[in-house]
Amino acid sequence: MEKPDSWWLRIKRPLEITIVIFSLVLVFVLVILIIIGYLLKWGWTGLGQKTLWDWLQLLIIPVVLAVGGYLFNFTTSRNERQAAAKRDQNEREIASDNQREEALQSYIDKISELLLEKQLRESQPEDEVRTIARVRTLTTLPRLDETRKRSILQFLHESRLIDKDKNIVSLSAADLSGAGLSEANLTRANLSKAKLSKASLSKANLSKADLSEVDLYGASLDGADLSEASLYGADLRRADLNKADLYGADLFEADLSEASLYGADLSEARLNGANLRGADLSKADLNRADLGRANLDGAKVTQEQIHQARLLQNTTMPDGSKHS
Repeated sequence: MEKPDSWWLRIKRPLEITIVIFSLVLVFVLVILIIIGYLLKWGWTGLGQKTLWDWLQLLIIPVVLAVGGYLFNFTTSRNERQAAAKRDQNEREIASDNQREEALQSYIDKISELLLEKQLRESQPEDEVRTIARVRTLTTLPRLDETRKRSILQFLHESRLIDKDKNIVSLSAADLSGAGLSEANLTRANLSKAKLSKASLSKANLSKADLSEVDLYGASLDGADLSEASLYGADLRRADLNKADLYGADLFEADLSEASLYGADLSEARLNGANLRGADLSKADLNRADLGRANLDGAKVTQEQIHQARLLQNTTMPDGSKHS
């Protein structure tokens, strides 16, 4: 239902504009009449008894007062509207934040109940309790902000529900985009096929984690520990992996196009078939890395670095040529 004052708010501004225009026209007409009457000495107007400046002063003073009053009212009204709009926005943000917090607490309570009362941790892959836990997870994550997404992921990891060797709650297709996971401990976590685009994973510990086919497009992994992690087929386009520890990581057919890998440790990493087109590999350690069939077209890397690799069979070199 429309608020009672909405109609007035819609017509208030056009009405104010009409009044101002009418006032200016009236003042203009009066000034013209005074000037003409004074010059032509219209006796019936009484203009000849005063000078032109006297008449203009009598006219200017009320005009100035009227304009000043209008500007004051306009400014006050505008400030009140802005304050009301800001108040409404703050109230909406608080309400939205409360809803997200309620969703998080409800999720943790429900999964805790499944753990304690339904033996979720001891369940089998085909058990209904696992399906319920996964559905709860997938439906709750999109409703949360970056901080609360981190809380859910840490809760699942510490509850040993997303362990790589015994994955109970699958995060495949889970919306973790934009999650704030800087310095998070996710060792051995199974994040396979999760959506982590634009997530912040700077200095996170993801050693031995399963990140196969995960969406990390535009994610920040600056200084992250990804040693021996499985990143098979992962989408790492334009990801920030500066100085990341990727020692022995499985990046088979991963998309690292235009990724920043400055100073990253890729020694003994499996980059077979990986797309490194346009990637920045400056000062990256490629010692004994498998670059077979990898695409290095346009990559920022030296020949000295490339020759440190263990395999270069059918690799596309930075100049576009094929290494036989």
